[in-house]
Amino acid sequence: MRVKGSRTERSMPPRPYLPPSCGGAIGALVAAAVVMESGWGAHLSACGTATAGAAAPLSPWQALGCVAAVAVLLLASGMMLWRYGGRRCVRSACLVAAWLLWAGTAALGAGAGAAAAVHARSVAYQTLRSGPAASFVYVVAGDPSMSAFGARASARALDAGGTTVATVSLSSDEAFEDGDVVSLIGRFEDLAPDAWGKRSYMAGEVVEVQAVYIRNVSSSTLPDPIGGLRRAALDAIDPAASVARALVAGIVCGRTTELNASDASDAFSRTGTTHLVAVSGSHLALVAALVDGVLGHLSWSRRVRAGILLSVMAGYVVFTGGAASALRSLIMVGSSLGAGLLGRRAHGISGLMLSVMALSIADPGVVYDLGFQLSAASVLFILVFGSYVTFLLEHVGLPNAVASALALTLCAQWATLPITVPVFSELSLIAPVANLLLGPAMSALLVVGLPCVAVAALVPAFTGVLVPALALSNVSVFLARALARVPFSSVPMELSGLSLMALYALGAAVFVLWRLPARRACGIAALLVVGHFVRWSLFAPASLTVLDVGQGDAILLREGASTVLVDAGVDEATAAALVRNNVYALDAIVVTHWDRDHWGGLPAILDLMPVNRLIVARGAAEHVPDELDARDLDAVEIAYGDALQVGGFCCKAVWPERTVAGEDNEDSLVLAVRYGKEFSALLTGDAEADELEEVAEEVGKVDVLKLGHHGSAASVDGELLVSLQPRVAVASAGEDNSYGHPAPATVEAVEDAGALFVCTIDAGDVTLCPSGSGFTMRRARP
Repeated sequence: MRVKGSRTERSMPPRPYLPPSCGGAIGALVAAAVVMESGWGAHLSACGTATAGAAAPLSPWQALGCVAAVAVLLLASGMMLWRYGGRRCVRSACLVAAWLLWAGTAALGAGAGAAAAVHARSVAYQTLRSGPAASFVYVVAGDPSMSAFGARASARALDAGGTTVATVSLSSDEAFEDGDVVSLIGRFEDLAPDAWGKRSYMAGEVVEVQAVYIRNVSSSTLPDPIGGLRRAALDAIDPAASVARALVAGIVCGRTTELNASDASDAFSRTGTTHLVAVSGSHLALVAALVDGVLGHLSWSRRVRAGILLSVMAGYVVFTGGAASALRSLIMVGSSLGAGLLGRRAHGISGLMLSVMALSIADPGVVYDLGFQLSAASVLFILVFGSYVTFLLEHVGLPNAVASALALTLCAQWATLPITVPVFSELSLIAPVANLLLGPAMSALLVVGLPCVAVAALVPAFTGVLVPALALSNVSVFLARALARVPFSSVPMELSGLSLMALYALGAAVFVLWRLPARRACGIAALLVVGHFVRWSLFAPASLTVLDVGQGDAILLREGASTVLVDAGVDEATAAALVRNNVYALDAIVVTHWDRDHWGGLPAILDLMPVNRLIVARGAAEHVPDELDARDLDAVEIAYGDALQVGGFCCKAVWPERTVAGEDNEDSLVLAVRYGKEFSALLTGDAEADELEEVAEEVGKVDVLKLGHHGSAASVDGELLVSLQPRVAVASAGEDNSYGHPAPATVEAVEDAGALFVCTIDAGDVTLCPSGSGFTMRRARP
């Protein structure tokens, strides 16, 4: 701290120390990933489901050999550097040597563990395939997950002698609970060669069992006191009764089956607060605080208290399902307690690295577990950059308490974006605020819920004991839903993990340039964000963009502060397209007609950003689909000859000439668009050649023709193209669509007329910008 005048200012925090165990964690992660990836490839080859034409993968033993060779090289290099540094007293050489020695040792351990895991999976697969699915008994392990296709749970397959031979993914119409022993008639299905199949393999599952007929379901006879206590707790909570009870079950017991099936799950996802439900470090910290508070009143020795604390936390991890994130936290706590008992100072980063190494060696498939990845990355960034971000936030005037809490969320989001965005294609912008509000509420829910649920489980007659926990749960759900309804609370984002790695490069730069003046860094960041928003909100250049939204239509018109969308596509892809084109509000959405591929994306857009009005053809407002009617939209009708002004664009309605219901293709609202004398376009909806020939004489020549009905065979003909004489014809269609759009006859007719044919399948977003000498065209993909 330093004093300036009468005000105390916090000085720049020191750069955190990265111990050599970081090298061990990196070595373990890479070795486990390489060998497990080769095991997945070998498993697909054994199943006969490997992708045709794909290069043959390294066998697991070849991969282990490569890992071992690299590990030995690292060890040898480390030993040489250690000797050199020791003789010459070069501290940096000794530090590098320590990193290399840790990396080599951990890589050997993780590589060997991964090879053993791959071999065990291979033996298990062959054993299962030696007989029918009905010849095994399945013991469910963990909570089920529900979907529109039924229930799924992980299960151990037991042979006739009661020996576990494999772990499988059990799919059925009904849900089975943890500990259920299921006898069935069914069939084995190989894991799909996709991300879901890979996830199952990495979790230890080798096949999927499709249950056709359930012969018997019984409870396991093995003693399981922790499992029995959990079942009693869940019976007392009754998570299926309400969303509030489902949240209590998720927070206290780690069961999210019912919560994931509710609308509240989407609210937590949109607000970036799902991690508050998942059992992780914050849960264990609160449990540790409660237990430590009780133990503090007892005169037991420090070692006894530490042993009891660790035992209770380990029991709670088992009680909640043993998620990888919880195991990581448990190991970190164990290392911290051990350091304290040995009289050494606990170091968070060292504890994290030890936990990563331990889990990678004990269960190598965990490196592909999303929960483990998110947990490890977020904790690392909090430990490394938490004090730095707190310092920056204090510099802009935030109180320390708010700055510290906000820094945790920002660091966690910084770390996890490159992992979550490629998977979920979503970015929560409201997450920092949501975590500030929901974090305390859900922490209180855990603190209150633990004793309340314990009493309710032990004394079922005390049903009212859950009232305080349910009240806090209702408050949490209400806040999540309210925040999720805020415009731009969550935005679609379509970026590859590679491009998002720039965030990690930024982290490396910040770590190296730690002393960069805080005010300058904050000022530059704020200026860039504000400038970007102002530019696209108020000074957007004139453009017409045919958006790539799959098998649907969506055309964006904008100039300056005016923005209008013509048609809204078929689904959420349109909202994602608007985000990538820097659209933050819409003056209007014009729906040409009520085919779903022209309005289906409206709900997602309305959830995302403000929309001032909905415009339809005359008569179509009375036929708004029920899904939109519930939104209480005020639809404005325009008739033949009416015009819309979007910046410098004049959009005149040239079809239909009569009142329509808007339910057929020929009812489509057709807009003739002009930008001064330099640019013209015809937006056709699903109108085809028969309708367009009626308006061709009035419209005259156009620069750009948006082909009707996704470029179907009936969308244009030679006579129409001669009348319109377009220079560019654009079709909006989805890749591998079942309709064959765009039709080869349409493409041929356009090219025979001397126009350039462009389709969103190949080009992505197609942007046309008026210029002084005509217009320019830009494709998202070359």
